[in-house]
Amino acid sequence: MVAGGGGVAVSCGGVELSYGELDGWSNRLARVLIGCGVGPEVVVGVVVPRSVELVVAVWAVVKSGGVFVPVDVGLPVGRVREVLVDSGAVVGLSVSGVVVPGVVEWLRVDDVSVVEGVSDGAVSEGERLGGLGVGNAAYVMYTSGSTGRPKGVVVSHGGLANLVEEVRVRFGLWSGCRVSHVASPGFDAAVYEWLMAFSVGACLVVAPPGVFGGAVLGEWLEVEGVSHCFVTPSVLGSVEGSLGSVRVLVVAGEVCGPELVERWGVGRELFDAYGPTEVTVQATVSGALVPGGVVTVGGPGVGVEVVVLDSWLRPVPVGVVGELYVGGVGLARGYHGLVGLTAASFVASPFGVGARLYRTGDLVRWDGLGSLVFVGRADFQVKVRGQRVELGEVESVLVSCPGVGAAVVVVGSGGGLVGYVVPEVGVRVDSGAVVEFAGSVLPGFMVPSVVVVLGELPVTASGKV
Repeated sequence: MVAGGGGVAVSCGGVELSYGELDGWSNRLARVLIGCGVGPEVVVGVVVPRSVELVVAVWAVVKSGGVFVPVDVGLPVGRVREVLVDSGAVVGLSVSGVVVPGVVEWLRVDDVSVVEGVSDGAVSEGERLGGLGVGNAAYVMYTSGSTGRPKGVVVSHGGLANLVEEVRVRFGLWSGCRVSHVASPGFDAAVYEWLMAFSVGACLVVAPPGVFGGAVLGEWLEVEGVSHCFVTPSVLGSVEGSLGSVRVLVVAGEVCGPELVERWGVGRELFDAYGPTEVTVQATVSGALVPGGVVTVGGPGVGVEVVVLDSWLRPVPVGVVGELYVGGVGLARGYHGLVGLTAASFVASPFGVGARLYRTGDLVRWDGLGSLVFVGRADFQVKVRGQRVELGEVESVLVSCPGVGAAVVVVGSGGGLVGYVVPEVGVRVDSGAVVEFAGSVLPGFMVPSVVVVLGELPVTASGKV
C-alpha cells in the first residue's frame, strides 16, 4: 500500500481522509491491536460497513501483522457469530450502532478514546509480536460451503503483492485516479477495489450504504467523477446514465453478456475478469472488450498459471471444453480448519514437483488466441448477484426449519433461488414461514425468493432428484 502525504486516500459522503491522516490513525489503532495480542496469524474480526472507518480498520490489522476477517454488517447476527467463532478471532473491530454480543472483545473504530494518547508513528517490525513474511495470512474470506457452514479461505500477503502488480499496470492506474468502492466488505471484490486505489496512491471513493446499482449508482459515479469502477455484470446491467467520467470498467463474478459490451464497451475500456476467492481475487482478465467481438475472460495475470484439463488431468485441445485449474503464487493457503476440503480442492499439479493447482469446478475452453471462454459450472455451485452460493448450504438450512423433512434448491428463471420442501409426516408447513426462517440464518442473496411445498420430491429411477 502507498502511504504518507497529503493526497486524498478516502472520500466518503463529503468526508475526506488524506494518506497522512489515514497512516496516522491506522498506526495508532494497530498499536492498540498489538496490545490486545494481535500479531502474525492472529485473526481480527472486522464488522464495519463501507466507510472511512472500514479502511482504517483494515489498514490497522495489516500493520499489526494480524489477519483480518471482513464480515458484512447486514448478515444475521447468528451468521456473524458463526464466522467469528470459526475463524478464531481474538478481537473485533466495529463502529457505533453495530452490535454483535459476545464472541470477542470489541473495539469501536469511531471511538476516539480507543486510540487516545497512542503514537501515530510508523509501526516498526520490532513492535510486532512476531516476524511477518509473504507466506503469512493477510485475510480470511468466508464463502458459501456445501456442508451447511461457511468456509474461510486463507489468503497470504504474497498473493496480494502479486495482484497489485497486475492491476496497476493492466488498468492504467495512477495517483490521480478515483476508484469506486461499492462492493460489500464481505466480498473479496472489496479487496480488489482497495488494491486498485492504494497500490498507486489514488483516491478510494466510498459509495453510501444504499448505493449498489440502478440509476442511483450511475448518478453517484458521475457526480463523484469516478475513473475506475468494478461491478458484477448484473449490477452493470442495471446502471443508467452515461458514466462519462468512468474510463475503466471491470466486471467479474458472473458471465458477462455481449449486450453489456455493446452498451458499455464504447468510450472506455471494459475488462472481463475471472477469479475465485481461492486464487486471490483475480486469476485471468481479458483485454479491453469491443462490441461485436467474442466475450472472454482472457488469459492468466502476472504470476498465475492456468490449465484446462479433462477428467484424467490431461490438457485438452484448443476449442474443447474442460475444467479450469489455477496455479501460481496467488493460490490461497487453503480453507481455515478444513484439512480434508483443502486437500480435495488444492491438488498436486501433474506438471511440477511440489506445485499445487486449485480445482475451480468451472468449465472453459481455449479460443485459439490465448483467451478462455467460460462455459459453465461442473458442480452445483452457482452465482447469485455476483456471490458464490453452494446450493447444498441453502438446502441444509431449509431442512433445519421446524417441520421440514427434505429440501431441494434450484436457480429460477429470474436468476433467484427457488426452494422446494417436503414436510415431515403429519406436519403442515407454511412456505412463508420457511422463507422467514431462512432469512434469519442466511445472507439475503442466499434466501430463496420462493419456497414451494411438495408432497414428495421427484426422483429418477436411481433415486436421484
